[in-house]
Amino acid sequence: MITFEPITNEQYWEKIYLEAFPERERSPFADLKALAAEREQLRLNTIVADEQAIGVMVWVELGQDKAFILYFAIDQSLRGGGYGSKVIDALKNRFQNGFILEAEFQEPDADNLEQRERRYAFYEKNGVVDSQFASRAFGGIYHLMRTTTSITVEDYLAAVQVLSDYPTAVAPKTQALEALGR
Repeated sequence: MITFEPITNEQYWEKIYLEAFPERERSPFADLKALAAEREQLRLNTIVADEQAIGVMVWVELGQDKAFILYFAIDQSLRGGGYGSKVIDALKNRFQNGFILEAEFQEPDADNLEQRERRYAFYEKNGVVDSQFASRAFGGIYHLMRTTTSITVEDYLAAVQVLSDYPTAVAPKTQALEALGR
């Protein structure tokens, strides 16, 4: 059984976080903790399976059983064992009106193109579908993917505002593709 627990081992949490996300996509861990202490909608969790820590998760809770998943990573040593799919199922049960997340665009010149493609395919395989909207936030362009149409672009924008006043633009995906020359 997958559960989401408050952080008890900060060293483990930070290790997984630093391994999983490129520097340009990370906030300093201390800043994340401080922001979570300030804003009750922001949750930093350890993902636990059968009493074993298997990864990390950060989300912004939105009313009516919805969330924006900001960070989701399975411990590198445990990847490929089906935990990711189990976590997606647990999230769907927890947020029955849906969750939304960002998946990096598969830009041909990206230094981690294969990883981006695998991540996008993983989400699709697990019922997280492309909303056909893209966001430009925190220095990147992202597919906005969601589990239901009950969670909207407006929900995403509200969640981003919980995180910061960083300017975020959302447009239909076709416009983002045109801007990238594809």
